[in-house]
Amino acid sequence: MKQLTATLLTLIIALTPSPLPAETELPMIVISASRSEQASLQTPTSISVITREEIEQSAAQNLPQLLNGRSGIQINSLFGDGSGATLDMRGFGANAGANTLVLVDGRRLNNAGDRADPDLNSIDLHRVERIEIVQGSAGTLFGNQAVGGMVNIITRKAQDFVADLSAETGSYNGYELYANISDRLDNGLAYRLSANHRESNNYRDNNDSDREDFNLRVDYSHKNGDLFFEQQWIDDYQQQPGSLFKEELEVDPRQSAAAYAGDFSDAESTVSRLGIQHYLGLYWLFAGELTYRENKREFQSSFRTFPGSRATQDREVMGLNPRFTGTLPLSTGEATLTAGADLERTDYALRTSFGPQLLDQSVDALYLQLTTPMTAQISVTAGLRHARIDNQIDTDTSTDRLDDRVNAGSLGITVRPSAALRLFARIDQNYRFATVDEHTNVVFGQPVGIDNQTGVSYETGIEWRRPGLRSKLVIYRLDLDKEISFDASGFVNTNLEETRRKGVIAETHWQASRAITLGGSFAYTDPTITDGPFEDNRIPLVATRSAQLSGDWGLSPNWTLFATGVFSSERVVDGDFNNDLARLAGYGVLNAGLHHRSGPWRLSLRVDNLLDKQYANSAAAGFDRSFTQRAAYFPAPARNFRLTLNYRIE
Repeated sequence: MKQLTATLLTLIIALTPSPLPAETELPMIVISASRSEQASLQTPTSISVITREEIEQSAAQNLPQLLNGRSGIQINSLFGDGSGATLDMRGFGANAGANTLVLVDGRRLNNAGDRADPDLNSIDLHRVERIEIVQGSAGTLFGNQAVGGMVNIITRKAQDFVADLSAETGSYNGYELYANISDRLDNGLAYRLSANHRESNNYRDNNDSDREDFNLRVDYSHKNGDLFFEQQWIDDYQQQPGSLFKEELEVDPRQSAAAYAGDFSDAESTVSRLGIQHYLGLYWLFAGELTYRENKREFQSSFRTFPGSRATQDREVMGLNPRFTGTLPLSTGEATLTAGADLERTDYALRTSFGPQLLDQSVDALYLQLTTPMTAQISVTAGLRHARIDNQIDTDTSTDRLDDRVNAGSLGITVRPSAALRLFARIDQNYRFATVDEHTNVVFGQPVGIDNQTGVSYETGIEWRRPGLRSKLVIYRLDLDKEISFDASGFVNTNLEETRRKGVIAETHWQASRAITLGGSFAYTDPTITDGPFEDNRIPLVATRSAQLSGDWGLSPNWTLFATGVFSSERVVDGDFNNDLARLAGYGVLNAGLHHRSGPWRLSLRVDNLLDKQYANSAAAGFDRSFTQRAAYFPAPARNFRLTLNYRIE
């Protein structure tokens, strides 16, 4: 580990050329470090930012496609179209959706009540201004499920009159239509209205999808702050092709086994949100949001050994997130104090042929974080959080109350020897509350008695930022107690006694010339079970090494060529805690495209898997009809393309 770290640091220093002369860059504006906009990053946290320009030039269709390989993120994707995908930070494999927090403007996409992964397809990249990727635990500031890291999607706000019309076509009979209109009026009102319709047959048989997304946001600005209201409606229908065994994969990776012929998911979601920012004098800001989210889903999921039946899943979540942020002038600089509460209520009902799972849940937390400068070059951050969860779980046979309390703290230091260099180190405690489908098992009896998960994250990093050049190196260790997982060999949820993750993340971005931009990231992860019956085994579905290399070439003022290579080493398949089954092979994939701007017109062509490599992005332990446990694979799409034409009126 030490040798690898030293080698990586030497390579970064040796291979990093001097930056080109350029104008001084503006300070980076980030929200995720303190839950309020900060013009300088004083907290001991590694944050990478993907700008609006980078999003447009990537021509990415969805969030997993955009983030794959960036800043140590591994994507576990079932179908390759953005659905059934999770973002994995710090190496959690199939449980990444419950250990990597995903936010939209600070609103949680994760579900505290049940194991359903965040709906990454609900994020329309047309509406995204930038993306902040927070490496490492954020248990004190953001709480439940912010264990391995966090991704905060910041949406675009209306500034001037803009109207967009966009049409997209591509492989597998796919097409997308998008329209947007936004404006900011002289009376302080601003609005943004968008609509999106997408259809595709997708790569696999029995994998048709049809999705509609409508979004309305209204802002009102006055001399003391802002108010906003946001409404989103989503209708998402998808067929589910299931997995394939090795011999089926070799015959035809596009096929779907007959056992999955009727599997589907049909979900309707509504999100309503009301928010406020109000300045209380010169030094204090009050902000808060009230959110209501409703999801209604009908679905069918089958097994090879027996057919599935239709089921329903209904979820209502109410969240209230008030907070105060104070900027306190000191002789050594400005201190930032953030104090707030996260209050969430969930009403959840899953009804299947095996019986119901009903949940009435409340999760309440209070938190405090202080970042204070000790000298002009050194600042210290400390934080505390107290959280409680109250569950009432009803099934056919029992009613159970499962309540718990947890405290988390953090302490870190940031050192800036110069304007270009930043060093940091921190310790952050984290936790994850068990969900209703982890507490209960309607197929094999309930409850199963799952403990809540706790952990401690240690990390240190160095960042070098100059005009035209950004580089960073982060070294971390994450120790978890009672990590919640699923043992596929017995179809049971379980607590792993103790687990440990050690790793390194290196990242650089270089403006090589006025026309050429190069970038890359490398992540080494060592995820090990350190106690219990699976001691010394690897955690499933986590690659030891993953990387991304990217480049943009401005062929002319109007044309840009880009290419991205994503690489992953082999992985243990999901659920194989004994590490006995065939491994999921590593892969390298090249994506490329062309972007053109001419007046109000924008034209983008993106080709994924340019070299037409056959590979699987995810795999799990499954049982065939003879009840023999084997590795079952989810093949990734072959070479495919997307052509997008956009017309903008400004």
